[in-house]
Amino acid sequence: MNSEVVYLPKEAITEAVRQFETPFFLYEEKKLRENCRNFRDSFRKYFPSFQPLYAVKANANPAVLKIVMDEEFDFDASSSSETWLTQKLGKAGMFTGNYTTAAELKLAKDAGYMLNLDDITMIPFLKEIGVPEFMSLRINPGVGNATIESNVFAGPNAKYGVPFERAAEAYKALADLGVKRFGIHMMTGSNVPIKEKTYFANIVRKLLEVVADIKQKTGIEIELLNMGGGFGVPYRPEEDSLNMDEIAHSVREAFDEQCVKYGLKEPQLMAEPGRFITADAGFLVGKVTVIKDSYKKFVGIDASSNDMPRPSIYDAYHHASVIKLGVDDGKKEVVSIVGTICENNDQLAKDRELPVCEIGDIVVIHNSGGHAYAMGHNYNGKVRHAEYLLGLDGQFKKIRRAETIEDLYSTIIW
Repeated sequence: MNSEVVYLPKEAITEAVRQFETPFFLYEEKKLRENCRNFRDSFRKYFPSFQPLYAVKANANPAVLKIVMDEEFDFDASSSSETWLTQKLGKAGMFTGNYTTAAELKLAKDAGYMLNLDDITMIPFLKEIGVPEFMSLRINPGVGNATIESNVFAGPNAKYGVPFERAAEAYKALADLGVKRFGIHMMTGSNVPIKEKTYFANIVRKLLEVVADIKQKTGIEIELLNMGGGFGVPYRPEEDSLNMDEIAHSVREAFDEQCVKYGLKEPQLMAEPGRFITADAGFLVGKVTVIKDSYKKFVGIDASSNDMPRPSIYDAYHHASVIKLGVDDGKKEVVSIVGTICENNDQLAKDRELPVCEIGDIVVIHNSGGHAYAMGHNYNGKVRHAEYLLGLDGQFKKIRRAETIEDLYSTIIW
């Protein structure tokens, strides 16, 4: 059983429930920093100039972003709001949108971001916004992988990136506009299965083949290679965790092999983890409000899929724990944890063997620190809930208040 999946800061969560109205998200600063250092230091062991970029889309709370910044990360932004937010924090990185307007690119350029274009058709936009000295292109290397089909970001069915066969043509177009320095990027999957131990090395090999082809056909040297993200985390207790040192070492071997084979000057390496940094550092905490005996037993809680939509969107598995407020007699039963959204897929945990619940017991949904609040919504007029940070000093800090019904209608013209 993976201790990282089942880990539960029980005392802290119980104390938070005493202090704050449920439901809420709780993030652990200690775990956030551990994840940052594991990722950063594993790659810098083999690539001293390695620069990590945190994927803002995973969790965009400024308190989380400040911790990540403090751990020497820059940012991977993909929208104007992410650009705006990180500009307020005084940090940039690489901007990778898709089907992006010239106005969005200009905003990112003015904020100090390196621009990473998703398609050849965007290159003429540079005439409108001013041609940067440095430019990068997102390449579709023709292969991709993920735990679910909708998160495969490369290959013939993916909407992302310049087909690798046209890469040299695209870089020549950039050079013809006056771009002087060049990077290259790929993002081939999300939450790539942990069993795929050679996956990242293999996609880097493929991208370095593209780098070699660009150099051979255009003479352009790529000075920065962003291998993207997709670093998987375990959601089920029986799943293993990625050994980041093994991943980084295998990528080092891929660099050594391909740079020698093709006579390449080694580009600086970047990568852009998101969920790997934040997922297991966050918990969605709710209380049992209704217990229903029907064809099966349903335990209703005050959190719903509007708070953490992954199970309803992807049928994704999240580990669930029950903290008994009364006497725990050790008895268990099979139940489904559900919310109050008027959709049957509002089931946060299906058919789980859990302690027998009573009204008022605490239910915790694990791995809710990444792509949870960030994907939340207001369907059924549901408000989204507060976020708290458990600091290194053991104190709680409110980092986002709960929405109100008035917030939902604040933009309406009555």
